[in-house]
Amino acid sequence: MRMPRSAPLALLLCLAGCQPASRDAAPASPATAEAPGGGAGAAGARPRPADTVVLGQATYRERIKMPPGAALLVELVAVEGAAPRVVARARKPDVAGPPIPFALPYDAAQVRANARYALRAELVGPDGERWFATPSPVAVVPGEGTSVELMLHRTSKDTTTPAAAATGSGPRHWECGDLGVMTRAGAQGLRIDANARTWTLSGTSSAGYADTSGNAFRDAGATARLTVDGEAERDCVPARQPAPWNEALLRGVAFRAVGNEPGWFVEVDSGEAPRLRATLDYGERRVEVTARRSASGFTGQVDGEPLRLDIARRACTDGMSGQRFEATATMQIGTKRYAGCGGWLAD
Repeated sequence: MRMPRSAPLALLLCLAGCQPASRDAAPASPATAEAPGGGAGAAGARPRPADTVVLGQATYRERIKMPPGAALLVELVAVEGAAPRVVARARKPDVAGPPIPFALPYDAAQVRANARYALRAELVGPDGERWFATPSPVAVVPGEGTSVELMLHRTSKDTTTPAAAATGSGPRHWECGDLGVMTRAGAQGLRIDANARTWTLSGTSSAGYADTSGNAFRDAGATARLTVDGEAERDCVPARQPAPWNEALLRGVAFRAVGNEPGWFVEVDSGEAPRLRATLDYGERRVEVTARRSASGFTGQVDGEPLRLDIARRACTDGMSGQRFEATATMQIGTKRYAGCGGWLAD
């Protein structure tokens, strides 16, 4: 579904919860609802007078019954830049199998007429492990009154196991303000990945890690603090799953880029003839092709039209989120052009 520019509440599950109610005012915390029962529409608490509700159902194709204690998590996100902002979220407990109806209340005062919105969802087991999730946010127009269907896809297990989180082995995922961060301990020190940027810091887990460029990380177990490029410290809390950039890194994606107006992103695998996957026009179009390397990036063919992805290792700042990246990216399919920022995750 394509959300009109004037529509009040739409797009990404942003899920992932994908951003702010106003550029000039600090965004309000997302409303969270949880229903004690498992009946139809039980995902949201009874809305207050100022609330509106997004109705829908989540489903998946596999014939799998969820174990006792499974829950559906749904988020309404504002699509504003590389990282969507969560506007509202709901949790429906004790689900067994599809279809799973849900009701997601949101504060109508937090919806802007010129913003885009989306839904994202995941089905988790009794221990919080991810079983199914929306592969990308699904555009929605809040207040439109149309029921939304979310198709969930099977996922691999969360990359951070409880044992890894407790012992520090394996990757750990954090939310540090607006940054999704992954930390991994190795022989060279502590590696930190965030938005296609990587730092290796020296030190110890007890004293903290740092480098000579103003980057530092101190892990306190349940929380942490991160400093990037000498800026003010960011408070970090453990994340339930990897940020999109780090999830792509763990999948072996070599290059990733995102852009706005219209919202889009592209991922390119490693190799001489890599797979190139792009989600375009706020999720309305998806393409996947075998690409060829070129002097400036990659080329390919989509439905008989030439595709060209040009990459320049030149600093780029996302116009909506303000996040910094190491490269600019321009993708053209036929006569349509997409511009954005990105970075190499693995060469």
